[in-house]
Amino acid sequence: MLRTSFLLGIACGLAATCSLARAQDPTRAEPQQVIEFDAKLGRERKPVITAVAVLPGGRLVATAGDDHHVRLWSTEDGLIKHTLKGHKDWVRTLAFSPDGKTLASGGDDRQVLLWDVENGKLALRLPPHGCAVYSLAYNPEGSRLAAVGFEKVVRLYEPANASQVRELEGPDADLRAVTFSPDGSHLAAAGRNGRIRQWAVPEGKVDLEISVGPGRIRNLAYLPSGDSLVAAGDAREISLWDAKTGERRGTLKSPSGKLLAMAVCSEHLIATGGSDNLVRVWDWSKQTEADRLQGHTGSVATLAFDPQSAVIISGSFDTTVRVWKLAPPTPASQSADAAQERGTVR
Repeated sequence: MLRTSFLLGIACGLAATCSLARAQDPTRAEPQQVIEFDAKLGRERKPVITAVAVLPGGRLVATAGDDHHVRLWSTEDGLIKHTLKGHKDWVRTLAFSPDGKTLASGGDDRQVLLWDVENGKLALRLPPHGCAVYSLAYNPEGSRLAAVGFEKVVRLYEPANASQVRELEGPDADLRAVTFSPDGSHLAAAGRNGRIRQWAVPEGKVDLEISVGPGRIRNLAYLPSGDSLVAAGDAREISLWDAKTGERRGTLKSPSGKLLAMAVCSEHLIATGGSDNLVRVWDWSKQTEADRLQGHTGSVATLAFDPQSAVIISGSFDTTVRVWKLAPPTPASQSADAAQERGTVR
């Protein structure tokens, strides 16, 4: 069973660094919900959490990690709805289908499994990979599922019948991130060698190559507009790239820790988690760290964001999952934003 505890407050503050300007917060995280495994699990130790996914609307969250199980739990009461057993090794990635009916999972056992969210049963098993699977992504229609891992291949599946429809040559043999553009017209992947490759789909033609720099890229996503790609990883920075030209649009430096996780919250807000045990929310438009979410006592390994409920879900090596509710800007910060737009605040 799960024990759910509700914290009445969190410490939210701004951090000034040499590369970031201090500004009023565009967002705050409201009191958090902490979900952790009870010590009464018998001999089963608490699992490290390295994969989370949130159902559109925020009603259900999927979590997985080093105990090989996937769990579906309710954010309303913190109770497990289903425990999905089928993987034989560490589960590294989870993705809900756009319609919320299917959950895809993949990991070190080289398997990609598709689960029925309603009944928690295994629905389909995709053809086995040759290496570990590290990232999964559905296209917006749910008609394609992309998978990458420890091989120089991006595999595209038709999840409806568990068939592989295409292989694309990736930029590296250690791929950690794959993502579709919001309109489904493009697919991008990145990994160990610090390069992003983008394909036009369904043609599968490479139309963009970006050299981000040294350091493994662990996270890759498009902004909601689809105009830009965001990358983060071992280089301890978040970089923004034009998705058409490949030009760098800017960089934010994280003051400490490798960036192990990332979630795009809006066109301007990006959440990251890393080896400093923190979740940071960045405001790209102001080039500032807007919020710092404290509470984890281990590296934050995975993040997910649901725009409908405005919640960030974080999973950690401390074996806990935390739910952070983003709040609208305060009247003071809105006034400051308007003044900045008029050019009266310096």
